[in-house]
Amino acid sequence: MHITWLGHSAFKIETKTPLRDDVTILINPYQTPKSDLPRNLKSNITLLTNGKENTITLSGEPFIIDTPGEYEVKGVMIYAVPIVTGEKDKQMIYHLETEALSLIYFGDFRGKLTDELVEKLGSFDILLIPCGNNKALSAKEAAEIVNQMEPRVVVPHSFNPPGRKDPFEAVDAFAKLLGQKEKEWLPKFKIVKKDLPQEETKLVLLEKI
Repeated sequence: MHITWLGHSAFKIETKTPLRDDVTILINPYQTPKSDLPRNLKSNITLLTNGKENTITLSGEPFIIDTPGEYEVKGVMIYAVPIVTGEKDKQMIYHLETEALSLIYFGDFRGKLTDELVEKLGSFDILLIPCGNNKALSAKEAAEIVNQMEPRVVVPHSFNPPGRKDPFEAVDAFAKLLGQKEKEWLPKFKIVKKDLPQEETKLVLLEKI
């Protein structure tokens, strides 16, 4: 599995089907102010946490998921779990299973997780989570969820990358709370099941492409 951060809450995930065909998954390709996403991106599957409005042009006729349910698309299992973050603010948490890896994605989530929701999301390996405040989790709130869910790998999003002026806080406080003093930035995160850390949670910081 290859994970690329496109900025804000957007990701591109590249994986393979059981028959070794390439599959590209886009998550939250919303064209928000300062997101600087390309005008269009090609994918096989697109996951949206906040509906279909304000997305970039999606080429390749992707299978779009923005409603709760259980899906199997091109050999990828996808569970869309609905949550309510405010009186009228409904969105999805996604649980993906592919290449013997499982991944959970939080979008603009705020607040705490209930034990019921943690149980519903199930066991997993990789967590994509916001940490930069501003309509999403703060560093402290995100760290509390990491400690609660105990993933093997954490990939933060919705923070202000070095050298930019995005409307979020920097990732420094979140990294410190997870015990990481030295920060290493990767253009892309490549992972297979056998390389998952077993005794600790690894923080992976991705450069915005």
